[in-house]
Amino acid sequence: VMTALSLHDLVGMAQGVMTPPGKFIQSAQWKKMLDDARPAQGIVVGQVAQIVPPFVIRRRLDGPNNASVHTKDGDGQDVTEVYYILEGSGSYTTGGSIPDPKDRTAGIKGGVTNDIKPGDVIVIPPGSAHWFSKINGHITYLEARFPGNVLAPPPAK
Repeated sequence: VMTALSLHDLVGMAQGVMTPPGKFIQSAQWKKMLDDARPAQGIVVGQVAQIVPPFVIRRRLDGPNNASVHTKDGDGQDVTEVYYILEGSGSYTTGGSIPDPKDRTAGIKGGVTNDIKPGDVIVIPPGSAHWFSKINGHITYLEARFPGNVLAPPPAK
């Protein structure tokens, strides 16, 4: 994943929002931040602990979860999302389409589904539908969003 992201871009983002000596967050602290989080839309969007932009830790529980697709024209978010699974297990579906945009808890039609567990990495380019199609109790993951499609080949010179 890191090779897909420019080290220069990551350093620039971190320098833009952090000052020395950096930030240390013990696991007990980010877990408490998640426990205390009360999202406006409840379980469908999960709990969020803000670390430092563009990094958050999210926890999703078994139950209805929103399928998403991010595009410049659709939701104004032309981003690549990167997830690193910290805790829990389940299944994650990417690709395909969202059959009912008004009920995103209905999930995705088509796409590719993978079983996920701690240590796994998911990279979702802009315009790709994505959804936790199954959660075994809970999933906790570190999420980062980067502008544009970091997986796209660089433009020809």
